[in-house]
Amino acid sequence: MKHHVLPLLLTASSLSPIIHAILPTAIVEINNNIQLLASQSSFGRLPPAYDERSSLRWTVTLSPDDNALLCDDTPNNNNNNAVSVAAATTSSSSSSTGYGNAKSGVVMVAPRGQCSFQRKALTAQNLGAVALIVYGTLHSRYGYNDTTDTVIYPAEFHDYDCSKGSAYIPKEEYESKLDFVGGYNEAVNDGYLTGDTDGNLCVKFNDDMSTMCSSNKCLVTGKNRTEHDDNNNNEMTYYQACCAWDLHVWLYGDSSMKEEQPVIIPSVYITMEEADLLLDMIHGASDTSDTLSLKVYQRYVPKYNWSAVLIWGLGVFVAWVASYLSSGEYRRVWKRIMVRRTLNTAGGGGGNGGGRTTARTPPRTTSSSVVSNQERGVYRVPEEQNESTNIVSATTTNRTSSNNNHTTGEDPESVELTAEHALGFIVMASTSLLVLFFFKIYNVVKIMYAFGCSGALMQIVIHPGLYYTFVKLKWESPLHPVDWLTEEKVARESDRGGWKGQVYSCLWEFTGPIAPVDMVAFITSYGIGAIWLYVAFTVPHPDTLPFYWIMQDIFGTCMCILFLSTIKLNSIKVASILLTVAFFYDIFFVFVTPLLTKHGESIMVNVATTGGPPKADPSWCEKYPNDAD
Repeated sequence: MKHHVLPLLLTASSLSPIIHAILPTAIVEINNNIQLLASQSSFGRLPPAYDERSSLRWTVTLSPDDNALLCDDTPNNNNNNAVSVAAATTSSSSSSTGYGNAKSGVVMVAPRGQCSFQRKALTAQNLGAVALIVYGTLHSRYGYNDTTDTVIYPAEFHDYDCSKGSAYIPKEEYESKLDFVGGYNEAVNDGYLTGDTDGNLCVKFNDDMSTMCSSNKCLVTGKNRTEHDDNNNNEMTYYQACCAWDLHVWLYGDSSMKEEQPVIIPSVYITMEEADLLLDMIHGASDTSDTLSLKVYQRYVPKYNWSAVLIWGLGVFVAWVASYLSSGEYRRVWKRIMVRRTLNTAGGGGGNGGGRTTARTPPRTTSSSVVSNQERGVYRVPEEQNESTNIVSATTTNRTSSNNNHTTGEDPESVELTAEHALGFIVMASTSLLVLFFFKIYNVVKIMYAFGCSGALMQIVIHPGLYYTFVKLKWESPLHPVDWLTEEKVARESDRGGWKGQVYSCLWEFTGPIAPVDMVAFITSYGIGAIWLYVAFTVPHPDTLPFYWIMQDIFGTCMCILFLSTIKLNSIKVASILLTVAFFYDIFFVFVTPLLTKHGESIMVNVATTGGPPKADPSWCEKYPNDAD
């Protein structure tokens, strides 16, 4: 079973695409062949489920001319663009997906701006729409102060980012082509601030904008600079324009509308780029008097969470392997008992007394045992070799390699947990959490994890794998201790005294005899750990790399197996004490510490998430994933 875990993880990593955005959880489908991603809302019903998409028979319309922004929620059925109210739209019945029986109807499309998203949805609902699509615009990023008669310009980083591309538009071009009198003039300005050709003033005055700015749209920031023109001996003014963000946004609810009519239709948001395509198709269908079909539904969600199944299987595998390894001592004792019974039965006397034999255990001969070993392919070191060769398994292993003890037949290293150990464990864990939290040294956790788990990887996987391979290949030299670190060599150097003798003594006490297989296992395991740690500190969001998260899972698996197979709980009392204090330990550091810390922070959550969960909204996290907030 253990040979299939890594291929399974690798397969999962190749089948699961890397997700670069989290907000688009819905789909807008046009004429059954064009799909646009959309983000959903915190109000209204959910869009129909993915499996219900084939039953939808929706058409599309633009918002009314006299209420284009849908900020007036008073129904106006006299307008030519108003939609007749359908019974399916206002039906109060709901299915298991949370959406009513509106399988047919009209979807309304409206621009963002001026009022809240929930207000727009309520207006569309009162006009009879079965769903609302809100799209982004450059105009929605501007405001206008009637009192001071000034334009309110977009906010840096929230609406635009000059590092993604910027240009300075000369005053003559600015005043002759752009119109900001009374606010942003959408009909005039959009054509000069959109596109990847010279028609876009930003591209015209900065050729790099066409490649740097992914949205191909720019916003005038309201900032300008003045330069002296030596040729004409006058001052030249330039207006700054920067690349506009064009990402999905979550449609948050309006807290001021709690007492108003509830919104029951689903609402979604599409970007400016997606809106350009949708609006072109709507206008094209209108010109040719064609009917444009449109569906809004949730993106596909697997019926079964296979990642949860994989995690469950990995947990069961870890528990099984750890249980098997921890019971090795009992298996060896039982085998010795069975050997004695077999010998007594075959000899017809001894332990059974008076020459009586037992019929329960069939007699075994030494030759059959040898044949069995040969059939299994077990390699045995020839008997004529010296004693050090015969006990190579005992003298070539690292003293800290408990797993290899299982391989060679020695008693494995184990620790019987006592009540003092249980209490000490909680005290040490609590102290570590407090130190990490108050000194903000969260990266120490990664360092400890990397090198601690590298040792576990060596003992559980790398060293036993190399040992088994060399035995199978009948390659003995890597299994023998190196000549420069033997007991005789250490004793001789110690007798001579000096720093060299001290070094040999310390090395011998720390490692014991070392074989090439030990050194290869050490270098390989800790080399992998060092690479993993380097990736963790240098790559933004390393969890998107298959190597990083697969090795993290393997590290954790090896550490759990090593811990569970080493620690022994031979007393119900000790187990009860450990579980009880661990229970209160978790409760205190997760739920109680927010009541005690200055900013209401959970110590456990803060340390586990390297500083706490994100403080910014999802849109900001989409734009700046490496930001500290």
